Amino acid sequence: MKRTLLLPALALLALPLAAQEPAKRSALWEANCSVCHGDDGHGQTEEGLKKRARNLADAKWQETVSDGRLESSIKRGHDRMPAFGRKLNDEQVKALVAEIRSLVKKGS
Repeated sequence: MKRTLLLPALALLALPLAAQEPAKRSALWEANCSVCHGDDGHGQTEEGLKKRARNLADAKWQETVSDGRLESSIKRGHDRMPAFGRKLNDEQVKALVAEIRSLVKKGS
């Protein structure tokens, strides 16, 4: 009887851990953005700190920028961020903009 109660209890303990795992990013993000912005978009990687990468997960900042501005920054670069316009096509750039938008947690 104790085993029957123990297994569901252990499963419940694991739920908060699974909920806290960061969302997996796309291969496109991994190849082009993670080195500076990290998987969470906060820019706290070694390279991101060197280049002062923007915290893309900042909800207040995201409210101030349009998708067009994000697309332009990805294509042409911005401050210390390199340009990706020759490397990525329009569809890929739009996919990265959508991924940036997904970094903001709902309700924050």
